[in-house]
Parts: sequence; structure tokens; C-alpha cells
Amino acid sequence: MTDNEASRSPLDATVAASAEGTPVSSPETAQQQTARKPDAPEQKKSQQLGDFKIVKKLGQGGMGAVYLAHQVSLDRPCALKVMSPEIAKKQDFVQRFIREARVMAKIEHPSVVRCYAVGEFKGTYYVAMEFIDGCSMQNWIDTLKTLSVGDALHVTIVCAQALAHAHKMNLIHRDIKPDNILVTKNGAVKVADLGLAKAVDEDNSMTQSGTGMGTPLYMPPEQARNAKYVDLRSDIYALGCTLYKFLTGAPPFTGDSAMELILNKEKGKFTPAARLNKDVPEKLDLMIDKMIAKDPQHRYQSCDELLTDLLALGLENPSLGFIDSNEKVVLGTATTSVVATGNATRVSGHEKTISLPKSSREEAEQQKREKAQESKDVWFVKFTDRAGSQQVKRMTTDQVHRGLATRMLNELSQVTKNQNAPMVSIGSVPAFKKQVEEILMEKAQGKRKQDMQALYNKLDKQHGRRKWWRLLENIKDGTFGWISLMIWLAIVGAIGYGLYLGVPFAWKMIAENFGLV
Repeated sequence: MTDNEASRSPLDATVAASAEGTPVSSPETAQQQTARKPDAPEQKKSQQLGDFKIVKKLGQGGMGAVYLAHQVSLDRPCALKVMSPEIAKKQDFVQRFIREARVMAKIEHPSVVRCYAVGEFKGTYYVAMEFIDGCSMQNWIDTLKTLSVGDALHVTIVCAQALAHAHKMNLIHRDIKPDNILVTKNGAVKVADLGLAKAVDEDNSMTQSGTGMGTPLYMPPEQARNAKYVDLRSDIYALGCTLYKFLTGAPPFTGDSAMELILNKEKGKFTPAARLNKDVPEKLDLMIDKMIAKDPQHRYQSCDELLTDLLALGLENPSLGFIDSNEKVVLGTATTSVVATGNATRVSGHEKTISLPKSSREEAEQQKREKAQESKDVWFVKFTDRAGSQQVKRMTTDQVHRGLATRMLNELSQVTKNQNAPMVSIGSVPAFKKQVEEILMEKAQGKRKQDMQALYNKLDKQHGRRKWWRLLENIKDGTFGWISLMIWLAIVGAIGYGLYLGVPFAWKMIAENFGLV
């Protein structure tokens, strides 16, 4: 995290590994970037706050500093936000600090940055949160300018699922924006900065009337007027503005001042996303219009309703295209009924799930089990790529399944668990047998189709040849018919002509013989 990011989002100490405006893809890069801005006292002296050993400083925010720390008891990295001593003297700020941490801790969802602990150690207040080895969507937008429709919908769907979970707990985020959407190095999307999150039924004394508490570019007009009375539809509005930004590279509403911006939002007029980006289909354009309608009654009334329409489009990318990783997080599909849950949204007979790490307090044990399983779940795969070159790659079981599904691997591929052991046919392995059988069946069906097509082509040729023979036969038959007709006409003509000449001659002879003349 850079100093600028920490000040922009001090509550979210999880924006852990990005240089100013430049996405990073590994913790090593983050360490190199942070090392460029060393903080001498913290680097030289090892400190520990209770269960948390401070590794290095990541940034400085309005309420305190943010550190990369190590939680000793669970042996895991975390982001530690430490309240500054000056702020700690103000009881109101301490209460807000603790309140924000408690709001974060209420949400256990794989697409929400988790709060591990909040506490006090020798007068120093701190909150420990999940460390994200990636950067924000704002960093990606600064670099890419716009996202493809598939990537934009992928991020939006994940955020909508996370918000649906929070809304069911009567929690409203109130500050959804690209800065508060983080992406890990393998493409897992995380909603962050729940410091502004508000319980629907809580006492509103900490939210003063007339204070927007959010980002003007993305907040709805009613939140700008009075932050006390926002509801879940405010998050849907902000998510709609964020989706618009992903697709067009600019927010739907702008202004030279905050007042002008809010007035433009009150008017509710903006350039349709489809006009700025020709790849945006008409249905999605109408959905965006509905998400950012100025009247909350005209918006989607819940994230479940929004997800129903987004998933029905079927345009989201399974994984983020701009992430360069061999093991990307993938959106999965299954069949079920209409319902929305913490890490799955089921809509109109289709369920979309996020293949993310489990969000449970048993994460440490889960990581140990995964490491133990990792060595058992690796295959050495020999196959011929699409360019015709023979390859041998190290793949997990899941990657082999995906390779078969995309036809990168086929029935001729070979696998082995031990690199030194001989390889066997992939179809002989029980885990892959069913997919290989499907490939063979598909090829058999394809061959049958080719054979039938060849037969149809042969019949077409025969039919063509017969058509020409029939034409010749008809011409022949017609020719003989005309010759016969001409002969008969000639005979009839000859008889008629003979009668024409013979009758007068015969009459003359009869008349002379009988004295009739």
C-alpha cells in the first residue's frame, strides 16, 4: 500500500501491495515498492502489539498508520491498523474505531475483506485485517482505462453477492467505489473499507444529518442530502456508477465542484454507457440505467433482484482476463432454485458460486490441510498443444479437468503422479475417465456426422447425375415422338392429297363411261 492509498482508505489496511497507480501481482513486488519509502524507526526496531508482530509500515492514514504484521498464534500475515496516540486521546474517535472494527467482524464472506481482531495493548488501539496481495480496481482502471464487458460483469457480480450478504445482516456499505474493490494476484475480488458501513437499525447519533460520508462521484443523491436515511438501494446506486466507470472509463456524473456534481445527480441525466462503449449490449445498458436511477423506487430493490438480471445475461467472464496468473479464481455454475446466500447466488435455475478460500475462523487449519493435500494433487501431464508441439506440464487435478473441458487435453494425453514413473493414458485414471469418455463420445458423434454428411453429398451427386440423364431421356423421347408425329402427318397429308387429285379423275372416268357428260 502506498501512502496515498492509505490516506484514501485508512480503514482498509488490506490494500497491501500496490504502487501509486500501478497494479502488482506478487508480495515480492509489494515489498520492493514499500522499501522505496522506508520508515527508519519501524524498520530498525522490531515491535509487537499483543499477538501481532509488526513487519513493516505500509502507509499512513488520517486515524493512524497501517502495518504489515504477523499474527503469531495463527501463523498468518495480516494488515494492522494502529490508531495514532493523538487520536487515541479522543474518546469519540476510539469508539468509532472500535465500532468500525466490529462492523467488519460481523461479515464472514469470501468476497469481503475480513477483520481478524480488534484490541488495545498498553494504551495503543489496533485492528487486524486480512492482508490482500494485490491492488484496487481503481489502480487497474488507471492502467487499463476500461474493462471488457465480461470482466466488468465478473467484478460487479462478485460485489453484488458480497453486498447481498451484508444487506441480509442489515449492514449497508455506503462507500462502494473502485478504490474499495480489491483484487488479489490470482483474481479474487474483495469488497473492502467497511469503516463507513452502517447497521440499518443502529443508533444514528454517529451519523450526522447533512454529512454524506461517502465518495461524491459514486454516492446516490439521497446520501448526499442526508446520510442518516440511506438504505441498501444506495449501495446498488454506487455499484451501478462503478460498473459504468468500468465500462466507459469515466463516472456517469461529473461537475467542477461537489455541489455541481450533486445537482447533476439530482437531474439524473447522463450519457448512456452503450453510446460510449459500443460493446455494451442494450439490455445491460438498461440495467445500468435502473441501477443509477435518481429515485430509489425506480432502482433495483435488492441485490438478489439485480443478480437475477446480471446472471441472466450470461456475459460475465469465468475469470478476470487482466490477471496474469496460472491459477485464477473462477466463477462456477450449477443448477438450483432461486435463492441468494453468502458465497452463492442462485437465480432462475442457475447458481453462480465463487471459488474462493473459505471465510472461517479455521483458516489456519485449512491452510495446513491444503498444503498437505497440495503434494497429492499434482500431476505431470504430457500432451500436444494446438501448435503441434509436445508439452509436459505440472498441473493440479482441477487444472487437468479444465484442460479436458477446454480440449487443451484429449484422450491421447498422458499423466503420472511421479515424474520418474512411466506415464499412463489419462483415460485410465478414475478422476478423469468420465471426461475422456465424453471427449471420445463427442468425437464419435462428430465422425458419424461426417459419415452422414459424406453420404448426403454422395446422394446429391447421384441425384445430379440422374437429373441430367432424365433430361437427355426426355429430349430423346421427345425427339422420337416428334419424328413419329411428322411421319403420321406426312402419311395423312399424302392420303389427303391423293384423294384431292384422285376423286376428280375418278369422277371424270365414271361420267364418260356412263354417258353422264
